[in-house]
Amino acid sequence: MQVSQRLRLYGAEFSHRLNRTEILVLRPLSRLKKKTSLRFFFTLCSRLGDGPLWAAVAITLMLFGQRRERLAVAAASVTAVLAISAFCNLKKMVRRRRPFELWPELTCLVRPPDRYSFPSGHTMTAFSMYGTFAILLPGYGWFFGVAAVLIGLSRIFLGAHYPSDVLAGGVLGVVMGHLVGLAALFCIS
Repeated sequence: MQVSQRLRLYGAEFSHRLNRTEILVLRPLSRLKKKTSLRFFFTLCSRLGDGPLWAAVAITLMLFGQRRERLAVAAASVTAVLAISAFCNLKKMVRRRRPFELWPELTCLVRPPDRYSFPSGHTMTAFSMYGTFAILLPGYGWFFGVAAVLIGLSRIFLGAHYPSDVLAGGVLGVVMGHLVGLAALFCIS
């Protein structure tokens, strides 16, 4: 058996074991999905992560901000493009199926924007925004951190992602955001 075939088989087995472990986390959430207030809250968080939150922040900072805030918007725009490109390519490479596709007892309360689960694009984008703004506008980092965490949690709660999809998206996003933020700081100094 060739090395590439062995790696593919090992990856599939590891993914299946990881899925089974994560199902233990997802099952209790299924009971909480019956609460209308939680469904509404997490659906709102997820929808804000689709882009309205970032557009509102960008418009507000461009209209009322100074040079530093405008730089932060430009850097965050670059970060968003990089994050979207990265998660689209990663999803095509990994091809991890969504939890509700493999485990019928789990429900998904939103229509996923694409076919694959890993990494969470919403979470990766949110944490990349957090990473960029935390470097360039440190006084507002708490707001973006809370928003990113809520967006990530919403994707798990709504049934669109496994916890590891969100964790990976968060780590990759924050690293990417910090790097772009630091590059922007370097350019203005």
